[in-house]
Amino acid sequence: MKKSMLFLFAIAGGLAVGNLYFIQPLLGEISADLGTSATQNGWLVTAVQLGYASGIVFLLPLGDVKSRKKFVPLMVTLAGLGQVAISLSLDFNTLLIALFAVGFTTISGQILIPLTSELSDESHRGRNVSFVVSGILIGILGARTISGMLTDLAGWHTAFAIIGVANISLALALYRTIPNLEPKPQLAYPKLVAGIFALMVKNPWAFRLMSTNAIGMMIFSAVWTSSTLLLAGPQFNMSTTEIGLWGLFGIIGAVGARGTGRLIDAGKAEIATKIAWIATAIGMAVGALAEQSLIYLAIQLMLMDAALQAIGISNQTKLISSFPESRSRVNAGFVTVNFIGAAIGSAMTAVLWPTLGWAGIQLLGAAFALGALALWAINKRLMPQG
Repeated sequence: MKKSMLFLFAIAGGLAVGNLYFIQPLLGEISADLGTSATQNGWLVTAVQLGYASGIVFLLPLGDVKSRKKFVPLMVTLAGLGQVAISLSLDFNTLLIALFAVGFTTISGQILIPLTSELSDESHRGRNVSFVVSGILIGILGARTISGMLTDLAGWHTAFAIIGVANISLALALYRTIPNLEPKPQLAYPKLVAGIFALMVKNPWAFRLMSTNAIGMMIFSAVWTSSTLLLAGPQFNMSTTEIGLWGLFGIIGAVGARGTGRLIDAGKAEIATKIAWIATAIGMAVGALAEQSLIYLAIQLMLMDAALQAIGISNQTKLISSFPESRSRVNAGFVTVNFIGAAIGSAMTAVLWPTLGWAGIQLLGAAFALGALALWAINKRLMPQG
C-alpha cells in the first residue's frame, strides 16, 4: 500500500469522523443566531449521533458487497453536501434534518479501516491500520478546535460551508486513488444488515472482545465529558475555545500510539494490550489529582488517549483480520458496541457528577480499566486459536 494512499485514508477518515463533532463547540453561536433553546441544542447533538448510529447499521455493511472505489467517495460527497446544507440552515428544523443527514452518511472512515487492512500485506497490516485509526482519533479530538477557530474567523455558516467543500474535495481524491477491486459475492440487503448481529451471536468471543473495547470507549467518553464540566466550572471558568484546546493533549497521545501497529506486526499485540490497560488505569488515577493542578489532567489525557487507542487498534485489527469476507459487517458491530459504550460513559458522568465529582469519576474509571483487563484476559483464553 503506497504511503500517499495511506496518508489520504488517514486524512479522509479524520475528516469523516470529525463531521460528527464540528457542531459541539458552536451551539452557543447557533443559539444566539437562530434563537434555539438549550433543549433544542441538545437535540442538535443527538440528531447527528442518531444519524451516525443509523448509518453504521444500515449503510456500513454495504462495504462488503459494493465497489469501495464508488461507495466511499459517494458517502464522503453526501456528507459534504450535508455540511453545506447545515451552512445554509436558517431555522432549527432544517438544521436538525441536515445534521441527521451528515451523521447518517459520515461512515466512510469506518469503511477505510477494513479497506486499509485488505490492501495491506501481512507484514504491514498492523501499522497501516494503526496509522488510519490515528487519523480518525485526531479528527475526533481536533474537530472542536477546527470548527471553533473557523467560526471565530468567519461565522458558523461559513465554517460549515468550508467543511463541506473540504469533504467534497476529498471525495474526488479518494475516487482517483482507491483501486478497482475484485467484485464481491452479492447478498440480499436484509441478510447483509442482519449479518452484523448474526456474526456476534455465532462468534461470542468476538462480541466479548467488542464489549471489552467498549469499556475503553466508556472511559474515554466519561473523561472528556467530565473534563468539560471541570474546566467550565467555577474553579477554572474556561471559555469554550479554551476547553477545546485541551483536545490537543489527546492528539499528542493519539500520535504517540501509532507505534502500536508495529507491535501488532511483530506478534506483540497481547503484551501491548496488557500494558495499555494498566497505563489507562494509571492515567485515570493521575488525572484524579487535576483539581490540584491541571498538569495532572494533561498527563492523563496524553497517557489515556495513547493507551486506549493502542487497545482499540489491537482489537479492531484482530476482528477485521479474523473475518476477511465480512470486514465491513464486523467493523459495523465493533463501532456499534463502541457507540453504546461511549453513550454509557457520557450518561454515567451526568448521573454521577453531583455525588462523585471529578476525582471520584476518574478513580471509578481506573477500576473499570483494571476490570476490563481481567475480562480481556479471560476472553483471550476462550478465543479460537490460529
